[in-house]
Amino acid sequence: MAKRRRDSWGSISYDQRTRTARIRYWAEGADGYRRRSRTVRNVSRKEAEQIRAALMVEHGEDTPCPTVGQVWERWVLPQYESKLERGDFAKNSMLGYKATYHKYVSPRWGDVPCDEVRPLEVQQWVSGGMSLSQARMAMAVLSIILDMAVNYDLVPNNVAKSKRYVMPPKSSVSSRDKGVWTLDQLGELWRFALDQPFEAAFLLSAFGSCRVGESLAVTRSDVTDRSLPDVPMAAARIDKQVSNRNGAVERSTKTASSNRSVVIVGRAAERLLCLSERSECEYLSNDGVCHAITQKTLSRMWADAVPDDMRHPFRNLRNSWQTWMRWELRVPPYMIEPMMGHVTHGTTGQYYDRPQVDVFCEVMADAYRERRFDSTWTWLDRTNWDD
Repeated sequence: MAKRRRDSWGSISYDQRTRTARIRYWAEGADGYRRRSRTVRNVSRKEAEQIRAALMVEHGEDTPCPTVGQVWERWVLPQYESKLERGDFAKNSMLGYKATYHKYVSPRWGDVPCDEVRPLEVQQWVSGGMSLSQARMAMAVLSIILDMAVNYDLVPNNVAKSKRYVMPPKSSVSSRDKGVWTLDQLGELWRFALDQPFEAAFLLSAFGSCRVGESLAVTRSDVTDRSLPDVPMAAARIDKQVSNRNGAVERSTKTASSNRSVVIVGRAAERLLCLSERSECEYLSNDGVCHAITQKTLSRMWADAVPDDMRHPFRNLRNSWQTWMRWELRVPPYMIEPMMGHVTHGTTGQYYDRPQVDVFCEVMADAYRERRFDSTWTWLDRTNWDD
């Protein structure tokens, strides 16, 4: 097996059995400054090292190591844009990477050659006024860039992750409300969402696992009646979202795996079907003139409708769904994850596990039969819904 020896200028892969060396190095040529490769046979490792040393003397001064900014523009950015086009990377994540690069990474490191990024200077950078979350994101982006530099033999190692750094204290991060509601609390919370413009979004998030943007983009045609004789049930197709940036409806979800159908059971399913049947607008959660409600508008409506002592952020409804599905209805996590639009770990989850809506319906129906959690919500009377 060939063993590689690497430094910041290039590398040697040497096969002892065949006495063959492959030397990789950077040099200027007619096609510009790029990585080159040369294979030499019937040589010892020492002779291969001598050939490499001669190449370094010949080409070592051609062009300095590409800068952090050049690696970002030439290789990292195109690679992640290709992932985005294939659906392997989330649009919001891409925007976050770009924003972090331009705000934190580029001003400090953009013009610095990759082989001149020093650990001490990295430590001074992360300690220079960023919050913990900002520093973590900035270090992640810098690490991605330096990983690419290592991959192309520009530098011997990635100093952003090969060293231990002291990050800003947790006190630099504003605490987020992580509260969730139990099933019974969601039943009480529904009282405040009933007949509100965002009621459908509430049902889709609290009882269907939707992200905020997904819940606001559901239309009448997305909802279908999947009821069984003993279990009211509705399915909603999730293939779009309302952007949290400009309020536009995007014909895509966070990731490719987020394209799915969510299944709602019980009284919540009956109510969602009712709203779908009687809606005069395309979007079930709309502003009164048939435009989808924006996330910013939803936040205001939510704050106005729900009392302070019962209110957590609307986004926490999705966390609540996962919590009550797992701990109150006892549904296994391997079933919950794909229902949320997550790809489970391992080869099976990544390549083979593709459950369809019929399977989700079976899971939800069985769980509901075991515990008809809304049987005590007597104030939810369907006879009043059709008025």
